[in-house]
Amino acid sequence: MDKFINPESVAVIGVSADPHRLGYSVFSNLKDSFSGRFYPVNPKYDRVDGLPCWPDLASLPETPDLAIVIVPAAAAPAVLEECGRKGITRVQIQSAGFSEVGPAGRAIQDRCDEVAARYGLRIWGPNCMGMVNGQTGLVASFMRPDIWRDKLKPGNVSLIVQSGMLAAGFLMQVLSDGYFGLRVACSIGNRAGVTECDLLEYLVDDPLTEAVGLYLESVADVPRFREAVSRLGRPVVLLKGGTSAEGAKAARSHTASLAGNAELAEGFFRQLGLIRAHDFVEMMDLLKALVLWRGRKGGRRIAIITGSGAAGIVASDHLSRQGMTLADLSPATVEALKTVYPPWMGPENPLDLFPALGHSGPITVYQTVFKALLEDPGVDGIFMQTFVDARIVKHARKFMDILQNSSKPVVIWPMGDAAWFKPFRDEVEGLGLPAYPEISRCISALRLMVG
Repeated sequence: MDKFINPESVAVIGVSADPHRLGYSVFSNLKDSFSGRFYPVNPKYDRVDGLPCWPDLASLPETPDLAIVIVPAAAAPAVLEECGRKGITRVQIQSAGFSEVGPAGRAIQDRCDEVAARYGLRIWGPNCMGMVNGQTGLVASFMRPDIWRDKLKPGNVSLIVQSGMLAAGFLMQVLSDGYFGLRVACSIGNRAGVTECDLLEYLVDDPLTEAVGLYLESVADVPRFREAVSRLGRPVVLLKGGTSAEGAKAARSHTASLAGNAELAEGFFRQLGLIRAHDFVEMMDLLKALVLWRGRKGGRRIAIITGSGAAGIVASDHLSRQGMTLADLSPATVEALKTVYPPWMGPENPLDLFPALGHSGPITVYQTVFKALLEDPGVDGIFMQTFVDARIVKHARKFMDILQNSSKPVVIWPMGDAAWFKPFRDEVEGLGLPAYPEISRCISALRLMVG
């Protein structure tokens, strides 16, 4: 698999000089992101954007580690023949029009499979977005160049997505919003050769991956999948498509997947301890919490900190629906909190800090409250609602620095001036504190830590 993820030389068959075509996007991304030896291939051009363009694979001065194919589906079997004759063993087909479109496309994919078997080719795809390596910066994908430039950053989340355009859109949102750093993002499409099992097995020995996000419409090989997940030993967040009758029907026309029995699949995933997400936003939220909370342990007893009594009530309702409870504060915690509250108001969970802030000032209040809750053995985690503006962003680290080394999960729900939400989020997430713009998303993240 390493030649797919970390190639030293790449040929792209089907490059285009037209900026509106996918062949140009793949070419442009590699030109800008790949430091190895790069061979654009198309007999129509002598040069593309100043780089020499080769008429065919036979004319290349070496056998590339990886060939990326972006030609019409009907031409793919002949291109694979060229790859085989050149001795190329790793081929990524990003084009669509194969088994996902019906019998005619299935016949083309069968011919591709026959050529691959004859030459010993490993096929990634077809009908996929390709691969993005956050550690090396390699973008082997038709994703528009402006999406990832200045946004791709290395990290510890690996994504495996059985889709093409959806993977591109999902990754676009992750990058543009700065959700988390990326180890590798893999779109596997129809899985003619490379499957989620191959990639999970590869990640088993990858020390940089701390959490994995999976979107699957079916499992290619159940015993291999079980073994790979068991050996991985790191959290896996799964979004499973095709769990309803209508969804399963749609999956068959999307990536030619047989979604299988939904009830059996649910039991299988539960047995493996996979974390289930119900949409892509929830998957992103959970992955972010996992990498920010690395090593932290939590439970059902939650302390709520708010600047609004109503926010505390609504948060309590959400906790209850997710199987969590309000923590009973210890006598020592209550005594510590009394030092910052006015005499006319006693502290209780949920903690409305508004009166305390006016009485003792924000730095003293936050530091006292955080210290008391972190030391309270009856508190498993903390939910915090705060109002954000320029002043809060400026002082966020001063208020919350004590939480950076917390052994308990802390999640923040910022409200107020939307213009300051991202700057605030960047500050607190630098301390390992995930922040979400909706209360329900905060509580879902805390639910991760419930035993």
